[in-house]
Amino acid sequence: MLKAETMRASVMSGPYALETLEVRAPQASAGEVRVKVAATGVCGTDLHLYGGHFDPIYPLIPGHEIAGIVDQVGAGVFDVNEGDAVALDPVITCGTCHHCQRGMRHHCVRFSALGVSKAGGFAEYVVAPATNVYKVGSMNLEVAAFAEPLGCVAWGIKRLQPPIASKALLFGAGPIGLLLMQAMLASGVAEVTVVEPNFERRQLALQLGAKLALEPHGELSTELHDLSPYGFDVVTEATGAPKVIAALPQYATPGGKILYYGVAPDDARVEISPYEVFRRDLTILGSFSLLGTVPQALEWLASGRVQVAPLITHRLPIEQLKIALEYKDHPGMNGSQKVLIVP
Repeated sequence: MLKAETMRASVMSGPYALETLEVRAPQASAGEVRVKVAATGVCGTDLHLYGGHFDPIYPLIPGHEIAGIVDQVGAGVFDVNEGDAVALDPVITCGTCHHCQRGMRHHCVRFSALGVSKAGGFAEYVVAPATNVYKVGSMNLEVAAFAEPLGCVAWGIKRLQPPIASKALLFGAGPIGLLLMQAMLASGVAEVTVVEPNFERRQLALQLGAKLALEPHGELSTELHDLSPYGFDVVTEATGAPKVIAALPQYATPGGKILYYGVAPDDARVEISPYEVFRRDLTILGSFSLLGTVPQALEWLASGRVQVAPLITHRLPIEQLKIALEYKDHPGMNGSQKVLIVP
């Protein structure tokens, strides 16, 4: 079978410097497979990388939410074959450092990731370790591209362990917020109240299972306390906004759990009353990346417990990645939810 020698790829050469180039196609080495990319999701992390954040090493082919078809298998790979439809876990770790050996490999001291520090999926081909490849069978590959972000959500749920039949409050109904909302419902949460400023996103939240979808306003605190006078069992956010994060504890019931899920600026600081955390037995949790949770994500996707097709608003070729990253400057991207790059 003739293997591609060159490919089209979106290459970042520096902050806000992105162009589509013809580059040498990667080849699978021992223990690796090459995937012909079918769809790669655009994520908030890609926007951060585009702005020069997260310490990118240039030149970089970004894109870490990847699904496609295996077209090359390296030596020593036995469980993956050419022609397999797959989704990728982008996290690559050493396996031997302190964190890896204690089961927290996503905190590996030599952490790297496809599309973040290694060539990713905004290209026609990507190479990954065979250990990072998950077969998806007949699943639609656009759906399979959600395995990584939903895997991150699944890790958040594993950290959170929401009580069965609990009441949850969620701020933010963007793509990740709506994945988080559905995952909570799939994990035994009885009802989720969503707070979101965008009308279309509030409507989509209701369509996907929210009990209520409220617009933030000056009387929001009173309205939420009227809805749940004793507070919510679970309070979380998918905004990364420090002002939102600071407000979460006030809505939690005694014994409640608070999950900081959105990515706040690394220099952000919020005030929290340790007395209130003590007095009301609150639990505050963080959730970073994903840890062996792609299989859980794929089960939710395959079963339909988490719906992702309604989140896809745009499909763009590699050459238009810059439009997705600069969506605020493009009227045609107004109202966008999930954008997929489809080579």
